[in-house]
Amino acid sequence: MSNVVFIVNEHAGRGRAKKIWASWKEKIDFPYTSYVTEYRGHATNIARDCALYNEEDLLIVAIGGDGTVHEIISGVTHYNHVRVGVISAGSGNDFGRTFSVFKTVEQLRNYAKNYNTYEKLDFGILSTKEKDFGFVNNAGFGFDAKVVYSVNNSSWKKWLNVLGLGKIAYILYLVKELITFTRFSFTLHTEKDELKFDDVWFLVVCNQPYFGGGMKISPSSQPNDQLIEMTIVNKLAKWKLLFIFGTVFFGKHTKFKEVKQFQAKNFKITMHDQVFGHVDGEFSCLTDHNHRYTFSVQSKAWNLAKPIVKGVKNNEVKT
Repeated sequence: MSNVVFIVNEHAGRGRAKKIWASWKEKIDFPYTSYVTEYRGHATNIARDCALYNEEDLLIVAIGGDGTVHEIISGVTHYNHVRVGVISAGSGNDFGRTFSVFKTVEQLRNYAKNYNTYEKLDFGILSTKEKDFGFVNNAGFGFDAKVVYSVNNSSWKKWLNVLGLGKIAYILYLVKELITFTRFSFTLHTEKDELKFDDVWFLVVCNQPYFGGGMKISPSSQPNDQLIEMTIVNKLAKWKLLFIFGTVFFGKHTKFKEVKQFQAKNFKITMHDQVFGHVDGEFSCLTDHNHRYTFSVQSKAWNLAKPIVKGVKNNEVKT
């Protein structure tokens, strides 16, 4: 196996990843190994196997969207000899809005010659009674999770994607859930108090600022500060929810009284209703009535490859 591995999700970005890989591999002039994912979770298995069977420094490059990146990082957390690089090729690409990614073949070629620049970053964990779910970007419960679940399980999306109109499915289900979504309640347990929130649209816990394809939901989140941030939207009229969504792209929603934010190393909550959950934009679970869930952060759990940008001093180099 080469010390450079590409994991490609050819379906990401409605086939955009496949086209990008076809273009890049023609120009790559150094040894590498490549894999194409075949099913959900396959990238995790590939990345973990590569980490296990290669004891030397290893660069694993994701070519896909946030889901592909999520799977790869989930497979290599706590493998200190592995660096994860990313060529963004999805639809939302929230990862690339915060983290360093490879933008040119030249960057990748230079890194492959001497890949010693990287940054150790945090990894979030959502713990349920059945299992733990890792997240790179964010995890949560509520309205946004229900929209994503409905879209991903819609027969319409497949045909709309064929026509290049996949985003219409999100708009349709956004409107549908805005009309039909049942708001919920939960209790946040802190060291000093218990805070009950009713009439909740959603709660999201973030390790970086962005979610939903560019919405700056958690402006203060940093992926290397050993902290996570919770954003709660509740007691909000439907018309105002749409208005606030418009301000989220600029991070201005935090000024509204219906938006609350907390920062901590972990959050313990009790969900009082059955609600859809997500991790990094993928379905996680349906919550149980009056069951406790925990969000936590693993410090310096994975290594992000940091390509050198000419003319820019890299102040975050780790060796």
